[in-house]
Amino acid sequence: MNYSRFHVCSLLIAAVLFGASISPTFGQGRSEDRDKPTLLSSNEITDSLDGSADQYFYKFSAGPGKITVTLEVKASGTNAGAMLDLFDSKSRRLLSDVLAQGVDGGEERVVNSVQISTRQEVVLRIKGLKYGDSGGTGTYKVALSGAVNIAAAPAAAAAPAPVEGAPAAAAGPAPGGNNAPAAGNGGAVAPAGSIFLTGSLNPADERILFHRVNINRPGQATFSFSVKATNAKAGAKFAMLTETNKQPFDAFGLQPGESASKSATFDKAQTLLIMVTVNKVPGNVDSGAYSIQLSGPEGFGALAPPVESNSLSDQLEPERVGYHLANVNSPGQVSISFSVKASNANAAANFAISNATGQIILPTLEVKGGESFTKPLTFDKVQTITIFVQAVKPPDNGKAPITYSIQLSGPLTIVR
Repeated sequence: MNYSRFHVCSLLIAAVLFGASISPTFGQGRSEDRDKPTLLSSNEITDSLDGSADQYFYKFSAGPGKITVTLEVKASGTNAGAMLDLFDSKSRRLLSDVLAQGVDGGEERVVNSVQISTRQEVVLRIKGLKYGDSGGTGTYKVALSGAVNIAAAPAAAAAPAPVEGAPAAAAGPAPGGNNAPAAGNGGAVAPAGSIFLTGSLNPADERILFHRVNINRPGQATFSFSVKATNAKAGAKFAMLTETNKQPFDAFGLQPGESASKSATFDKAQTLLIMVTVNKVPGNVDSGAYSIQLSGPEGFGALAPPVESNSLSDQLEPERVGYHLANVNSPGQVSISFSVKASNANAAANFAISNATGQIILPTLEVKGGESFTKPLTFDKVQTITIFVQAVKPPDNGKAPITYSIQLSGPLTIVR
């Protein structure tokens, strides 16, 4: 495991948690099929480069008039690059071989314009560059402006109103990610098969708000989300993770007055982590509120108590990057201790930490079996961080297990 791979993983986690479609499209479901390009729902695209020469295709409506395309590439390790092409509705090139490269961990931005005489469907191709056996990882960003007509998102279904006699929790999740206070034993009173959650949106708080929901048995559930705020720039982004860190549906964003419903089918009982972040845009200074209603068959779900811990331990799987989320609840200095237990003294684990935007704030740190290491860090604001870990198994280690432990000291709380 090296810095580049941790950096790419941190960007992917940031995409899951924060890359909703209020503004740029990150991981919109990019297509590798030229005949079935991804329809853009935003005038910006941001996604990862994995060092291969893979091609990705997008489409949008444009013209008549001039459109401007800005391609930006940022390398996460050594070098990274991408080439951009635009094709008109008859597959003729409008722009060819627009190249941007990040060298030695740097970045490059290239701007091109083209005139289109009639309104038509335009296909945009991004092709990554391959740099030998290593390198090439990073991100690309494409921004479109001018005579561009981005498809509007389909109208969202209205969120079901709370059932009379089933009040929402009074305060919703407290800043820092607690579940909404509940009546009785751990849940707002709600009709059978339904859970109703509310919470506050404070643009000054950069932590993720968390809800934990127990799915008690297999079945299909519907999640209805809505946002209320006085500022048109306010809004919220929503994401969900299963116990195996999979998304039942893509992260998405809502602006004030909007609502949306998402359905998912679960094949086993488990605990879901619902995550809410405030829309971080300039000028958003007003607070708002959000609500989430889960509906399913009777006995389907119940609120799970929040996890409030400063320590954890787990066993590592080879070649898989694991991660944990933690909230920094107040500015100041903290200490994070890492330790590794392994049957082979040559075994080790790599650790790294990133902030909410995917920036690495603790570069790769290797801790060998039987060793421990404590790292002091200073944070200037409340926020959510991601702690990454991966096993380092030497050739003679076989299948011997590697267990790691993480201990937090200071104003931090482990969420997952």
